[in-house]
Amino acid sequence: MKVFEFKTELPLVWYEMEYTNPHRRTQLGEIDLRDAAVDTLNEAISKIDDSYSSLTADQIASCGRELIGKQEIYNASLPAACILERFKTAGFLDMMVKDGDWSIEDLAAYKIQVLLDYVKLHEELIPHDAPRVGHLDDAILVQASWRSLREEIASYADYRRLRKLEADLQGKPVQSFRYFRDNWLESREAEKALLKHQREVGMSSYASQVNLRVFRVH
Repeated sequence: MKVFEFKTELPLVWYEMEYTNPHRRTQLGEIDLRDAAVDTLNEAISKIDDSYSSLTADQIASCGRELIGKQEIYNASLPAACILERFKTAGFLDMMVKDGDWSIEDLAAYKIQVLLDYVKLHEELIPHDAPRVGHLDDAILVQASWRSLREEIASYADYRRLRKLEADLQGKPVQSFRYFRDNWLESREAEKALLKHQREVGMSSYASQVNLRVFRVH
């Protein structure tokens, strides 16, 4: 199973050097990065992965300024590509939580809920409509969640792939097809066995000829 990686890079805010007082920055353009809002983000980060050190307003401002300074072809009023990719990941997590047939492991479920609560309830640090840096704090939180959630994200993406395959094989609409995590594990093992056999016989076209109902959920 493929483990997802981001295609874009978010500046590594945890490793940005801070300026010493009185030059420490608390402004990102016209946005005032208030201490209370920074604390709220750090609290969410700590709940998800306490191995990260707390961020300062200066580090967040450094990240935002780097993104503002980058030249990208598309609409400059939109968030930077690295922010959009991570914000879409948050949307994927929201879809996962709402999928009643997919059971999320308890620790992952807790971390996902912390992340989604922040994304949905907090806009105090960086306004969502800020050009280039809107949702930057959400993207930072997704980045902090990545080590502990990427396996669950990859599992759910693979589950959706095999659920669609199984629904198609049975001639049923995927929207109403009942398919659970245990079914996905069963289908995944069947697929592994098929691919192993394909490699052993050395026929690259074998998969297209075999009866794919080997994946059928009983």
